[in-house]
Amino acid sequence: MVKRAVVVSPEYWSADFGRFHPVRPMRVKLAYQLMQQMGLITEEEVLPPKEALLEELLLFHSKDYLDALSKEKPDLSFGLGTPDNPVFEGIWRFSLLSAGGTLVAAEVVSRGGVAFNLGGGMHHAAPSAASGFCYLNDVAVAIEKLKREGLRVFYLDTDAHHCDAVQRAFYRDPNVFVFSVHQEDAFPGTGRLEDLGEGEGLGFNVNVPLPRYSEDEDMLWVLEELFLPLFERFSPDVLFWQVGADAHKDDPLTNLFMTTGIYSKMGEIVGELGVPTLMTAGGGYDMVNVARVFAIVWGRVTGREIPDTLPESFLRISIMEGYDGPSIWDIPGWTGDRQHVKGSLKERVSYLKAKLGL
Repeated sequence: MVKRAVVVSPEYWSADFGRFHPVRPMRVKLAYQLMQQMGLITEEEVLPPKEALLEELLLFHSKDYLDALSKEKPDLSFGLGTPDNPVFEGIWRFSLLSAGGTLVAAEVVSRGGVAFNLGGGMHHAAPSAASGFCYLNDVAVAIEKLKREGLRVFYLDTDAHHCDAVQRAFYRDPNVFVFSVHQEDAFPGTGRLEDLGEGEGLGFNVNVPLPRYSEDEDMLWVLEELFLPLFERFSPDVLFWQVGADAHKDDPLTNLFMTTGIYSKMGEIVGELGVPTLMTAGGGYDMVNVARVFAIVWGRVTGREIPDTLPESFLRISIMEGYDGPSIWDIPGWTGDRQHVKGSLKERVSYLKAKLGL
C-alpha cells in the first residue's frame, strides 16, 4: 500500500452538468495534469477510485434516496433535477466513483498515509437529498467508516461554503471534531458562531464565519489562534481536510479574497502536524485557480519543492481562461502578514476561545 496517493480518474471529468452550470469537471483534469507537469506526484502515487458499495453509502444515506438517485430521473422530493443538482445520464456512476474515491483515500490514511481525492468533497449532500452540487456525501461516509475503525477524526473545512450536512451528521459526536471556516453570508446559510455541538458533542463543533473580502492574514489568524490549539487538545488519529479552492479571490461564486499564499501556508501547517491526512477537493469554480491551489496544497502537505513557473502547456490554457501567469503564485514571497486582521474577526475568535476554554 502506498503512503502517498492522489485518487483520480478520467471519469471524474467526463460528467456533464450542463453548459451554464458552475461545476466544470475539467478542473480535475487540469489540476491533475499540473501536478504531473510540475513533478508533484509520481506514477506510483496515482490510484483509481472504486465505486462505493451500497453498505458503505448506507452509513449515511437513506435507501430510498439511493434508489431514486440510481434511476437518474428528476425527483424534487429528493432534490434531484433542480438547477443546482441536475440529473443526467452517468450521474449515478459519477457519484459512486466520487464517494468511492474518498474511501480509497481513507484506506491509505487508515494505514498511516496521506491521500487526496481530486473528485471528492461533496459536503452538502444530505442523507435523503442532493444539495449544493452534491449528490453523495463522501465526506460523511468516509468519516463514519474511519470512526467505526476506532479512529478519532478532526475534520477541517476551509471551503468558502459551510459544511452543513457534515455538521449535522456529527453534531452530537465527541469522536469527530468539525471545524469550519467559511464565508458568513454564502450558501447554505448555516454555520453560526454559536453552533458548538450538542450533548456529548458539545464543544466538538466550531464555526468561524468570515466577513466578505477576508484575506490571507484573516485565515491564518483563525488557524493559529483556534485550529492549532484545538487540534492539539483533541489529539486525533486522522485529519480530514476539505480544501475548497472557492475562497480564492477570483472565484466567481464567493466574495473572499484569499490568494495562493494562504493555501501554501495551510498546506505547510497541515503537513507539519505529522498525522495521517485525508484531503478532498471541495468547491472551486475557476478552473485555473483550482488547478493551482490543489497543486500547491498537495506539494506543501507532502513536502515537495514547488516550481515557481507554470508549464507552457498549462499557460496556454490559463491565458485563455484569463490568467496570464507565468508564476504559480498570486503574490510571490508572501509569508504571512498578521498586521491587518479584521477587528470583527478578532472578536469572533475571542468569543470562541472563551466558550472553548482556550
